[in-house]
Amino acid sequence: MADQCSHEYPETLARKIEILSEVQIIIGRKAADAVRDYKHKYAERKRVYAEAYVSASKDKAQRAELAVVDLRIEEADLEAEKVRWTNAVTSNEQVINALKYSLRVLLNEYDNLANDRR
Repeated sequence: MADQCSHEYPETLARKIEILSEVQIIIGRKAADAVRDYKHKYAERKRVYAEAYVSASKDKAQRAELAVVDLRIEEADLEAEKVRWTNAVTSNEQVINALKYSLRVLLNEYDNLANDRR
């Protein structure tokens, strides 16, 4: 929907900013979900590590590390998702700010044209 909005008219540009602001809320929620999922996996890895460490009779650290290898891989994937969504929030925010500036410039141009016609 935002891509269909023209940058040539203040009304359609303002609508695009409005749509992208609504998208920002959705992206923000996805970013928060990604952070939560990452933190849950981190906590699970720490718990499994501690349990494996406590239950091992020898080579405790090595056995605990082996117990969490798969969890570390899952955690890395979730961290990448967290970063991706966080970057999406930042990127969308920058687009919105750039469009706001464009809208300001466009409105000034329309005001100048209206003043010139008087």
